[in-house]
Amino acid sequence: MSSLTQPTSWTPAQAAALNDIRTTISASKPPFGQAKSPAERARVPTEGIPEGVRISCELAPPSSHPVRKGSGSNRGSEPDCGSTTSQIPASIHSTSIQPGQVPVFFYTDAHSASLAGAKDDVEVILHAHGGGYLLGHPTEQRFMTFFSRMLRALGEKSSGSSTPVIAAPSHRLATVPKNLFPAALQDLFSAYHHLILKGFSAENITITGDSAGGNLALILTYVISQSALPMPGRVALFSPNADLTLASHTSIPHDTIPLSNYQAFTSQYLGNFPANHPLASGILIPFTASWPETLVMTGTADSCAKSSRIVVSRIQQAGGRAELVEYADLTHMCWMVPQFFPQSDNGLERLAGFVYN
Repeated sequence: MSSLTQPTSWTPAQAAALNDIRTTISASKPPFGQAKSPAERARVPTEGIPEGVRISCELAPPSSHPVRKGSGSNRGSEPDCGSTTSQIPASIHSTSIQPGQVPVFFYTDAHSASLAGAKDDVEVILHAHGGGYLLGHPTEQRFMTFFSRMLRALGEKSSGSSTPVIAAPSHRLATVPKNLFPAALQDLFSAYHHLILKGFSAENITITGDSAGGNLALILTYVISQSALPMPGRVALFSPNADLTLASHTSIPHDTIPLSNYQAFTSQYLGNFPANHPLASGILIPFTASWPETLVMTGTADSCAKSSRIVVSRIQQAGGRAELVEYADLTHMCWMVPQFFPQSDNGLERLAGFVYN
């Protein structure tokens, strides 16, 4: 497909809608100067919730206190009750940016039992939302709809086993100096730690993310490998922007997000931290054979598709298991607009099959 022409498979309505999205995004500037508190970010919406979905929220404590030590090399093992101190990994420790409370939104089937009795056989999706590190919230309408579709796909594959759960943290956004890198990673690590302490089994946790959240999901998994917590069972990514150096970025004029937006948002998020570091760019992670099984989905009309290919290739080269699925003519953010890309539902079905394989 030529990068200079729009895909011939698009209908005029698709082309017009995507052009409108790109025009809107092109005109946007990185927000800076204000940030919401954890209490403000923890508010559960009272309207707009998709039918059949229950949303609740818990404030996860910061993982800066001692935790029970487990074997980080044994995937699926729970932390040992014999204790030693293990604080938030040194790699994401900062003297100027401290861990804080993290709102974690739980999406479940409205008819399912309460989370109070969490069992170790429940499949959990821990999702890092997209938004360029500066925008987004787990209860925005686009994410409520996305998670509703995800729950439906998971429920159809669960075959009578325990009802799946989606845990979506509201991590800090890099809109004020105290929320720059590594604040989002600190919050996501605390959210994962919270799930383990609630009794969910690490081997039943799939860490997922879309766009910038896909990159955060990759790096979170890497950070967990440096900690005393057990590794998650799987990783699944939706169009991850896993190269903040943007060296692998492909200029596709009809994609939804222009290069200039990636540059501006990435620069603000990282501050003075280098983009060519594995804590910034997931493609640079030193993968090993013990890396969790990974599914990466992208579209051929996505400017970030090459970084997806690199991630999968490097996991495979390290001896790990990874699968790449490329959808013809799908753009970045396609997962959030099923009205324009109904085939994006197939990605959620693939995720469900991956989880319940």
